Amino acid sequence: MGRVFYIAECKRRLAAKKGFAPWWRRFGILFDENTTVRSLDTPVLRCLARGNEESSAAFYELIMGVKGLGNGARFDFLEPRFKMCVTDITIFLLDLVRFEVMFRLDWLEDYRFLNIALLDLVEDFHDKFVASRHSSPVLSSRHPRYREYAAQFEFDRQSFIRRLIPEAVKLFCDPEDDIG
Repeated sequence: MGRVFYIAECKRRLAAKKGFAPWWRRFGILFDENTTVRSLDTPVLRCLARGNEESSAAFYELIMGVKGLGNGARFDFLEPRFKMCVTDITIFLLDLVRFEVMFRLDWLEDYRFLNIALLDLVEDFHDKFVASRHSSPVLSSRHPRYREYAAQFEFDRQSFIRRLIPEAVKLFCDPEDDIG
């Protein structure tokens, strides 16, 4: 039994190494199989939260590496079913990164997915997380618009949170724009 566990751990470390190798080069930081969205450094979050070509490329690198689909630069050459899989996971991870940004701004309450290893979020997306991809965390009662949020129907609260994302990303990623 111990041998099976050891082999599973080795496979896990190898998947993390393949997925995070481009991130080590891109960000100059070491990541491992236990790296979570919560544990990402602020400069990494700033890059990923923007939702631009650079952040998409970083997500493709991670996801395609973990899934054994090759280099992220080959995304455009993937078969449509693999391209859709990578795209779905990218959108899910982008949401999580943005929720972490909002959490660090003290806009949101904690969200359980932010403490799950990125490796697990990618590997187990279709088995464990696909049903949760449209959910969102709860707005913090300390946020200035909390009363407006609380007055919403529960289903509309998710949309309310998502409408705050552009402002949160701008504030977090471009803090000098908000000075004086």
